[in-house]
Amino acid sequence: MSVKTFEYATRTNGPLSLDLHHSGGGKRPLVIYLYGGGFEKGNREQVLKDPLIKHLCDNGFAVAVPDYRLNTNETDIPAEIAAQVNQIATRAQRNGLKMAQKLYGVRLYTACEDISEALQFCKSNSDKMKLNDGKIGMIGVSAGGLAGNALCYPPGGQWSHFNRPDVMVSLAAPIVHAWRLRAQGIPLWVIHGKRDRILPVADSLSAQEVAQSINAQQITIDMPVDAPHIGIIKYIMEKDHKKGLSWAESISAFLSQNQQT
Repeated sequence: MSVKTFEYATRTNGPLSLDLHHSGGGKRPLVIYLYGGGFEKGNREQVLKDPLIKHLCDNGFAVAVPDYRLNTNETDIPAEIAAQVNQIATRAQRNGLKMAQKLYGVRLYTACEDISEALQFCKSNSDKMKLNDGKIGMIGVSAGGLAGNALCYPPGGQWSHFNRPDVMVSLAAPIVHAWRLRAQGIPLWVIHGKRDRILPVADSLSAQEVAQSINAQQITIDMPVDAPHIGIIKYIMEKDHKKGLSWAESISAFLSQNQQT
């Protein structure tokens, strides 16, 4: 498996790049992998040896890992957009969201902005990157999952202009804007364990209730009793989702099924 780096955007503090993990040969369906870190830390290099990325490549996918801006604040975006983002964050809080507010304000918005641009870059350069022209999958871990979920079901306003994946798997991350869920929409699988001590599983329970109330059958929210936050990748690689089938194998099947054209 080779890893190639591409610069996909430029921001005021420098360029943003992504690593493409590719097994070689012909074109592959793409999965964009979003690392976690609370929008405060993390980079694409920390997941170079991530076993889930290797598993996906071994199962016929190419995996792009983009860096995105961290520790942003209101001065990093136009004032009118910052006001809009804060208004949406207030609505989420009033709807009962229990996670720390710093995780669903400006930092979430700028991460989504960057990831959207990385997605578009991969679409526009699919030939050079040896990617299929079909549907694009996404996996997000922790903060990366929050961003991916927000791209799938954006809260409106400027967020609605962002590019969206065609299928999403969210690991240890609730849906922030649960009121935006629809009966028909992007297939989304949230795996958020009840042993999570960082992001409240109560937020995923609330989103599950919304999804069920509107009969959003394309949204699945699993809350395994023994799944942690730290170590969620190890958990899905080693634990069985169904008898004889690991969570990782089920994730690959879910992505493959929903990326078929």
